[in-house]
Amino acid sequence: MVSRRRAWWVDACVVSFACWLLQGVSVDYSARFFHHAALSGDASLVHAHAGLLLGVALLGGDRRVLATAFFTSFLHWWWRARLQAPPESYVAGFAVAMVLQWRWTELCARWAGGPLRGGHRLKVSGMFRYALVGLFLFPTGWTLLSAAVAWTHGEPFAAVANTSAQLWLAKHVGVGAVTLPFRLLWTDDLLRRAMRRRWVAVVTWLCASVLAAHVLQAWPSWRWVELVYDYRALAGVLLGIAMLLWRVEYSMPLLTSMHLILLHGLTDQAGQAASPSQVVGLLAHLVECNFMVMILAVLFLLNRERKHRYHHLRAMCRHDASSGLDNAHALREAWRTSPARPAVLGFLSLDQVERVLGSYGWRAQSQLLREIGREMVPLARPYHMGGGKFVLLPLGAEQAGASAGKMEEILRRLQAFVFQWHGAQLRVSPYLGVAPCDRVGVEALDECLANACDAALRAREAGEHNPLPCEPSPSGGPDAQARRHRLVAAAEALACVHAGRVELYVQPIVALAGQPSAGFQGEVLCRLRTAQGRLLFPNEFIADLEAGGHASELDIAVIECLFQWLRTHPLAIPGVARLGINLSGKSVASAPFRARTAVIASQEPALRLFHDLRARGCSLSLDDFGSGMQNFERLRQVPVDSLKIDGQFVRNMQSQSRDLEIVRAAIAVADAHGLTTVAEYVESASLAEQLRGMGVRWGQGYHFGRPEPIAARLLPAAVAPAAAVQ
Repeated sequence: MVSRRRAWWVDACVVSFACWLLQGVSVDYSARFFHHAALSGDASLVHAHAGLLLGVALLGGDRRVLATAFFTSFLHWWWRARLQAPPESYVAGFAVAMVLQWRWTELCARWAGGPLRGGHRLKVSGMFRYALVGLFLFPTGWTLLSAAVAWTHGEPFAAVANTSAQLWLAKHVGVGAVTLPFRLLWTDDLLRRAMRRRWVAVVTWLCASVLAAHVLQAWPSWRWVELVYDYRALAGVLLGIAMLLWRVEYSMPLLTSMHLILLHGLTDQAGQAASPSQVVGLLAHLVECNFMVMILAVLFLLNRERKHRYHHLRAMCRHDASSGLDNAHALREAWRTSPARPAVLGFLSLDQVERVLGSYGWRAQSQLLREIGREMVPLARPYHMGGGKFVLLPLGAEQAGASAGKMEEILRRLQAFVFQWHGAQLRVSPYLGVAPCDRVGVEALDECLANACDAALRAREAGEHNPLPCEPSPSGGPDAQARRHRLVAAAEALACVHAGRVELYVQPIVALAGQPSAGFQGEVLCRLRTAQGRLLFPNEFIADLEAGGHASELDIAVIECLFQWLRTHPLAIPGVARLGINLSGKSVASAPFRARTAVIASQEPALRLFHDLRARGCSLSLDDFGSGMQNFERLRQVPVDSLKIDGQFVRNMQSQSRDLEIVRAAIAVADAHGLTTVAEYVESASLAEQLRGMGVRWGQGYHFGRPEPIAARLLPAAVAPAAAVQ
């Protein structure tokens, strides 16, 4: 038993008193083993205190506790033996044997799997070792030491054999009746967490066992005792059900009491065991009773381990494996079992979390998430959704204003949070969306999550450093429907790209001065054909694919489709002067893309690609020039040949003076860098004439031609199939 260093004697007194009580537990019979009657009359089939001493040794703790218990047991023996006036040499020999039995008990406890400290528990895998040592080796050693004392003091062989057989059986039964129930009680998980409850359970079990023993001893001739013994198989089944359904503090007293009843049912057989065969028969019945108890204990352990695995798996399902924080399963359970709905729900998105994983590894990311969770725990309960995304629920029933204030405090804490890892100081960029909760139920949780997540995404796009509230919309409202439509459209477009359902269109690019062209010059455009045959236009999928990081997949699909088409239709090549492909600015930088094609995302890989393309005779044009100031920086980095002026300014330049000035500025920048200019969205002759007068060389728009299928435009008339202009 693990006791406090300054109070070991308290445990020693308790164990000693318990041993004294258990020495009164007796299953009396008239001892006649090997035709030699015991000198003291009746004997007992159970030495329950020996089982308790082995149980205490198995638990470990302060050795003085066990030593004191052995010493008091010796004093109790001496007080009873003094009436027979044993010789002093016999008392001294018994004292030496008691010391050796103490050391033997500690040794057997180690062999049986002890001492049990901390979180160690008895398991099914250790039952064989416990049975071998506790039920056979431990009583054998104790018996041999006692027999040696009797033999050295001149006891006849028959008397020594009689006493040794009785001692072995009594110690064997004592271990089976006491050690295992006591060990299961003391090491139970729930009782270990509540010390007072554990002591109550152990004391209750001890008192119930002593009371049952005295009741059975007072009325040994009860018919029902023999009946229970005769139908012990049925009793074992009922006990097995109790082991599965009852807690340990209820099942162990029942198990010990039933064991005592079975032992009392054996008293007649024990009193008649005179010949060796009868002794062996009695031994077989006692071993049967003890192994029945062991099987029931194994059943209890199997059920306990099953429950432990269930709770362990349930805890694993409710917690994120990397950070240990509650996950989506725990969120749904908390939402379902909460007595009142929370006032608000927060959705937190953290930037840089995935970069920590890529730069410093999994351990760094896990530690980062744990520390972030600790920052939020005093103010709200965080649930990690993965990828640095958290759902925040207020603690308890709070008003909406108080919860919103805590959400702001969480955001301020995370903005000031600095993560330390191996000398590096890292910061995260938190974005928080908040949605009010006006309903209960799982569907309400999904709706609140969607609203809060949408607000967090908008906060991230806008660079908002305060919690961004989101007005809840009905599940069928326009906002929710638009969000779902975008998601479905993006998934459908990506499926088209992966399936190769890409259709190429071309739109001409015409010289505004009217110079003759040696062949077709234009831009390659794409459409996607769904599995149902519907044609998707760029405005339906480009933005969603770029937002989802799939722009490079679309670019690769368009390039491969174009070159496959040119290889299939070589007759179209002589009629083509120049074809342009518009590549997304988020596609470049990966080695696989550069091996097949590439675009801008990282400067050095892009520059290598651009120089390679120019060396192969390609011309480069910077698209949508004027829509962002970063384009001016790119002019210094990228070796482009022309600028395409953003069509949103070209289209309205005749009615909006500001758009006209932007177009003029773009032309001036191009002239300063020696670049040609291409104007998009040229939709009228007057607009084309005005652009030509301003110095724009090329034009693209509906005035010169609408996009049409590549085959209809580039193949000779005799070869091209009929195709409608889209």
